[in-house]
Amino acid sequence: MNTKENMLETTIRYGSYPLILGATAAVLFGGLAADWPYFPTVPLIVAAALACVALLERRLPFHASWGQDHRDSVCDAIHALVNLAVLLAVHGVLAAVAPLWVTGTWWPQQWPLWAQALAVGAVLDLSLYSVHWLSHKVPWLWRFHAIHHSSERLYWLNGERRHPLHAGMMAAPGLLAVVLLGAPALAVGAWLGLLAVHLAFQHSNLDYRVGPLRFVIGAAEVHRWHHKREYEDAQVNYGEFWMLWDHVFGTFRLPKYKLGANEVGLKETDFPMDYGPQLVYPFRSRPAAASSGEYAQARAAFIRETRTAEFHETTGDLRAAWRAHELGHIVAQPYLGLHLRSHAGMLGLAWRSRNTAEVVAQVVRLVLAPVGHALGRTPPQNVGTGRFGVMEHGTWPSELDPATLQRR
Repeated sequence: MNTKENMLETTIRYGSYPLILGATAAVLFGGLAADWPYFPTVPLIVAAALACVALLERRLPFHASWGQDHRDSVCDAIHALVNLAVLLAVHGVLAAVAPLWVTGTWWPQQWPLWAQALAVGAVLDLSLYSVHWLSHKVPWLWRFHAIHHSSERLYWLNGERRHPLHAGMMAAPGLLAVVLLGAPALAVGAWLGLLAVHLAFQHSNLDYRVGPLRFVIGAAEVHRWHHKREYEDAQVNYGEFWMLWDHVFGTFRLPKYKLGANEVGLKETDFPMDYGPQLVYPFRSRPAAASSGEYAQARAAFIRETRTAEFHETTGDLRAAWRAHELGHIVAQPYLGLHLRSHAGMLGLAWRSRNTAEVVAQVVRLVLAPVGHALGRTPPQNVGTGRFGVMEHGTWPSELDPATLQRR
């Protein structure tokens, strides 16, 4: 390698983070302070910065193999589009709803925009750290967060590989705090734009360094250790931007050896790698145990009972139609998609039969079903109708063979 190439690599390694993040901050804060419109200013600046990170990691990769598709590129691109859109929309939402309530007067409104944005980041980071830490300790939260850890490599798109609901859970306490303190929407939006660029660096396949700042900022050389495949080794370096809380609570670690290309991801070999199944994953009652064969068997039984219900409804036998729906609900209940379809079917029957009480019961159950799956609180063998308690466990129906799910 010649001297010119050495100088280029050195510049990329030590200059990429401060130059790109610094330029992003300067244009973001300076432009917004000069009354540039939030849209399209922030989306364009963030997109340009992310493109720079993507290009640089191809020039100086941390691991060459991480630059190749791992059956994740399309999924990660969708995650990024959804989550970045939500992230950037927060400003618009806050600006729209801020006049609807009285906020605090403790916020330093006289500070320049860049200082207010940093203050937002200080408050928000404690929220992100806290929920992030809890997500490694609370099983139902981990089912959401596992999506972020499921990638078999780290590269610039991984920063947004997260369930949108979990992203909201992590940010909500901090956002509520800064809004109640009186922070303007522009300061919040400016910080979130800068955070999006930082997260791309934090998860990038770029072999960059930040020197002593690695003890202060959650750069890739620190955060990569949080993605170790061994779950017990991944309980470190939770900070999204700052590493302050990791130092305060003793979760900061920085091993001296280089993390291997095959040392990230999850131990589960059957984790879904497509966007749709990943969105549903946290709501599955038995995410680890339910095999594709079990699901196929349950789906076939559910379709059979749905058609049976339709037949009995056309003949006027509503009692038999309801019972078929109940049997379908029992076999569908462990799987969120089928579970929701079962309640939708019962809602339709209740509406067509003018059963007002059952219509209300099914609407309530449609709302509660996703919550129950997230909390792991879906009572087994519950028939799903208003005559049977929402949280009451049932006994296995005598009409169905428990092994084959066929009618006896």
